Amino acid sequence: MSPKHPDSAEWSHFIIQSIADGVITVDGKMHITDLNRAGERLTGFSREEAIGLFCGDVLRSSMCGRECPLKMAMSTGETVSREAVLNNRLGEKIEVTLSASALRDDQGNLLGGVETFRDLAPLKHLENERHQLVSMFAHDLKAPVVGMAGLLSRLLRGKVGQLSEEQRAYLETIHRELQQLEKLITNFLDYSRLDLHIITPVPSALQAEQACQEVIERVTPMAEAKEIAIQTEFPREILVLQADPLLFHRALANLLENAIKYSPRQSLVTLQVRDRGEKVEFAVRDQGPGISPRDLPHLFELFYRGKGAEGEKGLGLGLAIVKRIVEAHQGRLWVESEPGRGTTIFFTLPKELPAD
Repeated sequence: MSPKHPDSAEWSHFIIQSIADGVITVDGKMHITDLNRAGERLTGFSREEAIGLFCGDVLRSSMCGRECPLKMAMSTGETVSREAVLNNRLGEKIEVTLSASALRDDQGNLLGGVETFRDLAPLKHLENERHQLVSMFAHDLKAPVVGMAGLLSRLLRGKVGQLSEEQRAYLETIHRELQQLEKLITNFLDYSRLDLHIITPVPSALQAEQACQEVIERVTPMAEAKEIAIQTEFPREILVLQADPLLFHRALANLLENAIKYSPRQSLVTLQVRDRGEKVEFAVRDQGPGISPRDLPHLFELFYRGKGAEGEKGLGLGLAIVKRIVEAHQGRLWVESEPGRGTTIFFTLPKELPAD
């Protein structure tokens, strides 16, 4: 059937049949009124067979029943999206994502509902390939770099004989660049693992001030090299939160290192910790050049480097990793900055992680 006119019923039918995802429509009693070609392939029912049948008898999804997305959408008027498993007519189990909405006329009267369903197999395949790629990078890319850095360290310590000044200068340059490359690889792998949920928080009780002081101790040499003072402000009471120690240290270290990197020499970086009831708020403030309003919305995006990053090394991974870590702890991250007036990055973490 071909469309005769954009306003005709045939045109609507033509659009539904052309959609690549499965589409099913129902009346107010959940009986099927239409099923497109993609829906036929996924369910195993032809359109002619399906029309008039109860929706659950055709879709046979794991969501049919009390949590039926179509019923929820038709009763609430909101779009409902879920992941489910279809048990089709051929006995196949197909993972799909469902999206259901109510159908109403111009006066708001309920006519029925529409549900789209997409086969997740191609996406699951891509996700599996991403897992394998990250694993490959972890072993095949990082390991040789770590090994070369170790050998260079031995050379610089004179393990194979004395070095001339010129030889030492060359080796020290190579060693610094390898360390930078190793850090970039580690940042990329950590971001990928967090993004793929390969790394998930393993929370334990952290005393906020003690954990912060441990991180400050790690970044102090970097600050001293630029004669930057790190000032701290902690509440009088002891604050304890549930967080993954390694991930917390990584997030705070990234923020402090970032603040030091973009601060002028002989300036001040401040770490402030506040009790916010059910949450603990952390703020890292610098006296750097600030961030333009144009760059602010993109600050935590992967590989984004704003105008203020000119002349600094890196791929813009640090803040993206912080965002993933904070979100993995069900916290919040935001920034306040003005050009010429420094930058403050805030994040909150709950004192207690909600149960799954």
